[in-house]
Amino acid sequence: MSKADLLDDIRYEIGLKSDKSRRLEPVYAFICKTMVEMMTDYESVSIYMAQTSAFIRMYHSGSHLLRKDIPYGDSLLSLAAVRGNVVREMKDTVTEVYVPFYHGHHLIGVLVVVSIPLGRIDDEDVTLFCEIRSLLETRLKEMNN
Repeated sequence: MSKADLLDDIRYEIGLKSDKSRRLEPVYAFICKTMVEMMTDYESVSIYMAQTSAFIRMYHSGSHLLRKDIPYGDSLLSLAAVRGNVVREMKDTVTEVYVPFYHGHHLIGVLVVVSIPLGRIDDEDVTLFCEIRSLLETRLKEMNN
């Protein structure tokens, strides 16, 4: 199966789960699990939620590569949140991608995807991550109206 087909399957599975769920918590967990299971280049997928003084890893699948609690200003999570956009960085042999998501102007959390060593996270992957962000933001808006 081609990478494009795999990414389409992930989109479909996550969209289906989102449509069937009344709450976002099961969707967050499903996103992490599905992405790690379906994409061999993803070693770790986490969703960090913005709390009072730190980002807290609330949902996760794969290897535990980052700390559970990360104080604001202490990592690329903060940089992504401040920029309001995707941050992608190569560290040694892995790629880390940080995708913040919001309800209006209020930061809700950050999707974090880390590649396997020498794994490839390219623009197609980042497009998927941004589509997931859009899905989450749309669901947050629907649930709060």
